[in-house]
Amino acid sequence: MSLIGHQTVLPNGELSLADLWPAEESMIVIAGLNPAPPSVAAGHYYQGRNGKQMLKRVASAMFKNEFLNGEHLDDALVAQGIGFTDLVKSPTVGEKDVAEKQILDSLPEFEQKLADRNVRLVVSIYRHAGLRLLGQKKLASPGLQEELTSWGAKVFITPNPYGAAEQTRPVYEQLGHEVYGVQTAPEFQRVLPKNWVEFFENVYTVAAYNSKSLDEIALTMYDDEVKSALGTIPTPPWRLNQ
Repeated sequence: MSLIGHQTVLPNGELSLADLWPAEESMIVIAGLNPAPPSVAAGHYYQGRNGKQMLKRVASAMFKNEFLNGEHLDDALVAQGIGFTDLVKSPTVGEKDVAEKQILDSLPEFEQKLADRNVRLVVSIYRHAGLRLLGQKKLASPGLQEELTSWGAKVFITPNPYGAAEQTRPVYEQLGHEVYGVQTAPEFQRVLPKNWVEFFENVYTVAAYNSKSLDEIALTMYDDEVKSALGTIPTPPWRLNQ
């Protein structure tokens, strides 16, 4: 059999997608329930209609478009240090076709390989992979979850794929800022800026990994903790010479 893209053959003879890992340590991984047949046929992750939309929204939240060049978005994201995997490797048409036993049998190995790689942020496309890592079955709300995985990683669960972009935008902003934190702070802890110079330097740094405008990023980062520590936000430097 001649394989294309990232296709692989499972021990039972099924055609599937191989895990994708960047050359360097991968601290952020995109994880789904299992591959869809269109993705397996193409040899690339998230090639179905909804899958393409979901991956595009996730990618746009994490990186500016100039970081996402190339024919396939999964390859572009791997080049930026993002890994890809699935909870269950056997492909099906829909999530209802994945048996509970398959999930339970696959979960220990799935969890272990992420822990062994010291993944700090799991981006769960749809809810299943993320909820199972957290030991839950129902999602209270999408976005960054309060609970951590067994090895201490954070989990981001994507919003409903049918939601309008404007409705889901605040949720995806959480992802953009969290990715920035993972990539720049190995301890995976937010550091409160000491002054406005440091605050705006952080805004510029986040902007390099985010498709939002400087004003939008600044307003998002100007949360209650910053407000309490630094007071009223001054005119940002990018507006002083306008």
